[in-house]
Amino acid sequence: MKKTIKLLSFVLAMGLLTGCGFVSSNSQQGNSSEQTGNSSEKEQESSLPSEGDVVSGDFTFDAAQIGVEQDIHTADQNKYLNLGKEYYTITASDLSSCNANGNTDASKPNKVTISWDFDAPSGKNVTKFQLVFGQEQDLSDGYTVDGTTANTISFYNAYLGKNYFKVIANLDDGSQAESDIEIFKVTTQAPRNLYVGNMPNVRDMGGRTTYAGGKIKQGLIYRTGGNKFDNRSDVDAECKKILTEQLKVKTEINVANGTSNNVNLSGVKVVNAFMDYGATPYSNLARNAERIRQVMDTLADEDNYPVFYHCRIGTDRTGITGMMIGGLLGIPFNEVFQDYCFSNFAPIDGQRYPNKPSDPNGDDPAKYIDEILAMPGNNYQEQTYNALLSIGVPAETLNKVIDIMTEGEKAEFPEANIGIGDELTSTGTKKSGSDYKDPVTYYEITNGKDVSYTFDATAGEKDVVIYLGSTDSSSSKKLASGISLEIDGANQTIVDKTYFKAGFGKTQQNSRTGYMFNLLGKYNLSAGSHTIKVAGINSDKFNVATICVFDHVTPAK
Repeated sequence: MKKTIKLLSFVLAMGLLTGCGFVSSNSQQGNSSEQTGNSSEKEQESSLPSEGDVVSGDFTFDAAQIGVEQDIHTADQNKYLNLGKEYYTITASDLSSCNANGNTDASKPNKVTISWDFDAPSGKNVTKFQLVFGQEQDLSDGYTVDGTTANTISFYNAYLGKNYFKVIANLDDGSQAESDIEIFKVTTQAPRNLYVGNMPNVRDMGGRTTYAGGKIKQGLIYRTGGNKFDNRSDVDAECKKILTEQLKVKTEINVANGTSNNVNLSGVKVVNAFMDYGATPYSNLARNAERIRQVMDTLADEDNYPVFYHCRIGTDRTGITGMMIGGLLGIPFNEVFQDYCFSNFAPIDGQRYPNKPSDPNGDDPAKYIDEILAMPGNNYQEQTYNALLSIGVPAETLNKVIDIMTEGEKAEFPEANIGIGDELTSTGTKKSGSDYKDPVTYYEITNGKDVSYTFDATAGEKDVVIYLGSTDSSSSKKLASGISLEIDGANQTIVDKTYFKAGFGKTQQNSRTGYMFNLLGKYNLSAGSHTIKVAGINSDKFNVATICVFDHVTPAK
C-alpha cells in the first residue's frame, strides 16, 4: 500500500493553503527525548525501510517550528559572536563579559528540536521514532538519531542553514512508516560548534562566507582537542562513536609534539605532523612551518576527508593551523580571530586573546601570524596564500585544498615569481629534506656562499621574500649582519631584525631547524629579466629554500 503523508509546511510553502500548527487532531504531543543513540552507516541502511515494509501513516509537522531558524549557540556564545568589534582587538574583559574564561567547558552547542503529529495505522503502535538528517536532499549522507515513542526528538550537530530530514515510525508488527523528506533550518551564524561526547572545543571549519563570496563546505574539516585533553581523561566511547559514525572522519591529523594525545580511532588514518609549542609566540609559526606544509599536503588529497586535527587542548598549535587553513580558504581575517578566540569557551587553562600583554612565559596569539600580516596581498587570504607559496607549498596543492573545501565563487590569485629547488642556483651545498624536518630542497650557505634566482618581472614595486632556516636564535645578532641581498649586482638594504625575530632556532621536536619566510624589503624593478642573489657574510650557517618575488600590495583587512 502506498504510504500517505500530510506535510502541512510543504503545502504552505507551495502557497496552496494558509494556516499554522499541527493538523492531526488525533495525535498526542509527547515529551522531548534526548539524543540517546546513533547508528553507523551500515546500521542506518538496515534500519531504513525497504520496499514492501513501509505502511501507511500520517505525519504532520509544525510549519512555524521547522520554518524558523533554530539557534545552536548559547546565550553567552551569541553575546561573544555579536560583540560588535574587531576580534583582533578584544580584551580579557570582553571575553569575561561572555563567560569565556578558558577554565570551564561552555563550548558545546544547543540542541535542535523537531516535533510532529503521527496517526499510526489502525491496530498498530509505535515502538520507536527515528529522525534522519543531512545536507543532501536525498539523505544519501543521512545520519540517524534514535528517539522514543514521544512525538519529538532533540539532537545535536545539525548543519548551519538548511537541513533535510525525515522521520521514521517503527511499529510493533515490525513494519515502518516514514514521512516525506522535509527541511528544517538552523542559524547561518558560524561557527558550527559541535557536541562530541566528553571532548570540548570542537567545531566545523565550514559554513563561513569567503572574501570571494563562496562558502566553506561543512562536514569536511573539524578542529578538536586531543585525547585526554590536557591529561584530564581519555575521550569516551560516545566521542569516538560521534567522530566515526556521525562526522564520518577518515583522517586524524595530530599537530601536538607526540602521540600521547592521539585519539587513534579504528579505521581512521593518523598523520603525525608533530609541532612544537614554545615559550615565545614569535617563534611558534617559525618552528612549525614545515609541519604546516605537511598539513597542506594531507589536505590536498580528497581521499583523506573528512579530517579532524588537534594538538593537546586544541588552541595554540591547533589555532596556528586553523589560522593558516582558514586564511587559505578565504575566511575573512576578523572571523579567523573570532574562531580562534571561541576556544575560550573551553577549558584551555586560561584565556587567549590577541592583545594580551607580551610575556616571555605566556601567549600572545596576535604574534602567531605577524609574519603573515607582513606578507604582500590584497587581504588575509592572499597573504596566507603567498606565505604558503614561500615555504614551498606548490600552487597546485593550495588550489586543490581550496577546490575541495569551497563551493561557489573562488579567489583568483596574482601570479608571483617563486624560485624553488632547481630554479635556484647556488655556490653553497645543495641538500634534500625528509619527513618534513627540512624543505624538500635547500641550499646551505655561509660566508662567501650564495643562492641566486633569475626571473622575468613586470615593472613596479616588488616584495622580496626568502625562506630561511638557522639553528641560531640569537636576540642580538641582526639578519643584515648575516646575509646580504643583491639585485642585478647592486647591494640592497634589507628589513633588519634579530635572528630571534626572524624565526630561527632549533626546535624541540626531532631537533629540527627553525624556518621562516622573511620579507627582506620592497624594491622597484623595471620590466624584464632580473637576478636576485642572497649571500652569507659571516660564519653563521643559513639554509635557503625559496626566493620569492611578489607584486607589492598593501592589504585591506
